[in-house]
Amino acid sequence: MNVRPAPAATLIFPAVNRLATDYWRTARLVGEPVVLAASVAGDATSFDGQAVLRLPMVHEAGFGSEFLALIRKHAISRIFCPVASVYSHLQTWLPAHGLTVELLGDSPIRRQVKQHGELMAQARSLRSWMSSCAAGAEVLPEIEVAGLLRQAALVYGESSDEKLAAMIAIAASAPAGDLVEIGALMGRTALVLLYLARRYQIGPLLTVDPWQAVHAIHHDSPANIGRLVDEWDYELLAEAFFVNLAPWSGNDHAHLRMPSVQAFAVYSDGLPIATRESVVVPFSRRIAILHVDGNHDHAAVKQDCELWVSRLLPGGWLILDDYQWAHGDGPRRVGNELLEACSQRIERAFVCGKAMFIKLGAEPAGEG
Repeated sequence: MNVRPAPAATLIFPAVNRLATDYWRTARLVGEPVVLAASVAGDATSFDGQAVLRLPMVHEAGFGSEFLALIRKHAISRIFCPVASVYSHLQTWLPAHGLTVELLGDSPIRRQVKQHGELMAQARSLRSWMSSCAAGAEVLPEIEVAGLLRQAALVYGESSDEKLAAMIAIAASAPAGDLVEIGALMGRTALVLLYLARRYQIGPLLTVDPWQAVHAIHHDSPANIGRLVDEWDYELLAEAFFVNLAPWSGNDHAHLRMPSVQAFAVYSDGLPIATRESVVVPFSRRIAILHVDGNHDHAAVKQDCELWVSRLLPGGWLILDDYQWAHGDGPRRVGNELLEACSQRIERAFVCGKAMFIKLGAEPAGEG
């Protein structure tokens, strides 16, 4: 009777950290056989109950024999090692014992060095053109640009590095006033705006998002886009937003969990708006930077702009998200309407990272 050999598997060792669980999840998605092992007790719930085999420490006398036995028993052909010291040990130990098992990728240290180098190169590249967006103002140093990109990348969202770079650039020329964001999702751009508000002493930040499916449906877009609203747990979404902004929390940020129309009534009527800690934020009710990124249906974008742009200060900036959007033309149509209606007031206008940026001056004499 012929016994089919076990399929070659990947060993994750030591399976003790987030890099290990991230690799394990990806392997499961693509059907890659994975064996888990560690030299210390871990949390088995990280791997949905899959057994984590115990091995001696790499420097202990019994490691070699037990490690070889595990490799043979489970037909290990590759090893993913997320711990730098163990990676370094295996890098010499494997060839010294005549093993052809592949040690995947670079060491964790080299990966970090490479990732940081790529981040700084990206910041350097973006900063080379950011001054052209800054209306003559000096943009942030390279290291701060890199830091903001790094922090924003930790938060789920669709705003690209290019859009974030333009946001960073225009903040340098914003007047003193409020920053308002319509549509916050998990807080990627809110985090950036809050940093910029403090860095340039512009003013407090107001974010607006009801986090409700009924307000997230894009009626003007293809059905597959509309169905995305059903994938969210909206209470989790709200919680994630505040988790992501928790390290940046202060008395200069408040959130209104309500539709844009209701939020504008609260804002324009001068009603108190408080932080999660019930501290009233001193909003001036005049806007220095307005980021419109709510529902992308034409009617919704038009309403957001008609309401909130009325509060934009002379010299203030409007950021209209997804002016270039593959799933509808609402933002583009509204953007074009604004370019025409406000042509006498526009000091600067450009598109970057799919968003339109418009700097509006004062109303012409005899108007407004």
